[in-house]
Amino acid sequence: MTLTIGVDIGGSSVEAAARDLAGEIVGRHRIRLTMDGGPQVAKAAVSAVRELGIDDFGAVGIGVPGQVHQRDGAVSLAVNLGIGSVPFDLVGPIEAEFERPVVIENDVRVAALGAWETFARAGRGVESVAVVSVGTGISAGVVVDGVVLRGARGMAGEIGHVVVDENGPVCGCSQRGCLEAVAAGPAIGRVWPRGDRPEAASALFAAVDAGDAAAETVARRITGHLTKALIWMAATHDPEVFVLAGGVPSVGDVFLRMMREQISQRAATSELAARRLSPEQVVLADPNDPPGPRGAALLAARTILQERAELPAAPIANNQ
Repeated sequence: MTLTIGVDIGGSSVEAAARDLAGEIVGRHRIRLTMDGGPQVAKAAVSAVRELGIDDFGAVGIGVPGQVHQRDGAVSLAVNLGIGSVPFDLVGPIEAEFERPVVIENDVRVAALGAWETFARAGRGVESVAVVSVGTGISAGVVVDGVVLRGARGMAGEIGHVVVDENGPVCGCSQRGCLEAVAAGPAIGRVWPRGDRPEAASALFAAVDAGDAAAETVARRITGHLTKALIWMAATHDPEVFVLAGGVPSVGDVFLRMMREQISQRAATSELAARRLSPEQVVLADPNDPPGPRGAALLAARTILQERAELPAAPIANNQ
């Protein structure tokens, strides 16, 4: 049995998962990550794989935020990891450490691949799925029939850096008023400082659940921004399902209810809006099977099977 390892690198943590070729996840390990530039990110990825305690695996798949350069495995513009415009070779150090093939892709695009597989394994195959991740940053990924959409420069899905409020706070990308700057986890920490900042989303939505009117106002503003992002994506990609992932949606049912309420309110005013996006299309990622590590491991599995000529090359739209 050949295993592959998927590594999901986020703004504050790295999670590794081992997947067999039948799609079963057979091990997981998560570690904290402090933003400190490319070398520290590579070291954390290696540590997460090591701490799985699995030596017999065939390849590693990496999901990382930012712009991924497929030709050389470099990453740039991962502002939440301390990686700027100068590309950093993330693949090289990991391949050297394990002496296995390493493939890399944007983290939310591999999460979309993982979500697509999760639906298939559950007997609910979908042609298209979009994952919108809201955590330290905000990004999106779309998969259609197993095809990962990348865009001409590997920047498809970077919705977190679309400006939604020109008078808003300065974003880590140096623009002012990006979606990420007003609705991601750190933004919630700034506008709802009543809990520990890393847990600000949990504190905010718990207060909403307890009937706090001030919390309700703040949460509606946050979910309003995010609802608009789903509407953009529904208009441009028309996916069957939206999966909300990341630290902010992980607060659970209150967050999902508020998102669905705002979608319903818009649908009530326009037949076009109702046809474009319905509340039932929006679901939360399964906390027991997060799509990021699964998708990264599936990406690695495809690499092994392609090398053995057991699987046609999985297309990636507009691959570089």
